[in-house]
Amino acid sequence: MGGLGALAVRPTARIVVLPGDPASVAVAVQDPKTVIPPIISVPGGQLPDTGIVRGTSSGYVGHPDPGRARPWPRFFAVHWHGGVDVYLGEAGGQDWDDGRGQRRLIWLRRTVGWAWGAFGFQQKVIRRFGIAGPFRVIVGIADTASAALGDLGTGWSDPGGPASPGAPAAVDQQVLLHEDLPAWPDAVGVQALAMRFGARLDLSFGGPGERHLDRAGPDAGRFRLPQF
Repeated sequence: MGGLGALAVRPTARIVVLPGDPASVAVAVQDPKTVIPPIISVPGGQLPDTGIVRGTSSGYVGHPDPGRARPWPRFFAVHWHGGVDVYLGEAGGQDWDDGRGQRRLIWLRRTVGWAWGAFGFQQKVIRRFGIAGPFRVIVGIADTASAALGDLGTGWSDPGGPASPGAPAAVDQQVLLHEDLPAWPDAVGVQALAMRFGARLDLSFGGPGERHLDRAGPDAGRFRLPQF
């Protein structure tokens, strides 16, 4: 919930990239709309519109207009050091009543899709501004004790389906995953990075490390981009 997270709704998933020098100012001062475009693409699709784009004390941020009475539902930021910061908020999951009480659900494929888009955009920022590595990539999921994953690949049972009473759940109070990279990968490596985080995220919630992939249907064994 730190930094820009204090301006947003209750956290679900957050995706952060830190460069070799997080205290550096590597992104030049310019019109925020030239730093964060309205559309950020993922191979085969695109993330939701970034919304309002503006500057902050930490860099640049795009977020949907929540009106005056509400915090940001999500945001997509580029910090002065050149690392991206993606806060899913309402896009990352929800609290769900299964008839026996509230349970937190985290959207697995949507989180992986956002990560893929963020990592691909990070590659563009690095090329444009010459951001120096190494890089630390972080995926954090908040308030996960007894939480479960939803938005699974085809052929896996979502919570609320026939297998819901025995659906695997997280045991950690917070799930925090990271990976250190000496250099930022190319497009193929970006996809592989997102898939590795998807597998580790599934494992963190008691799964086999494959539920972000389709288990059945024409895309069996592959990641199918979700509807954001």
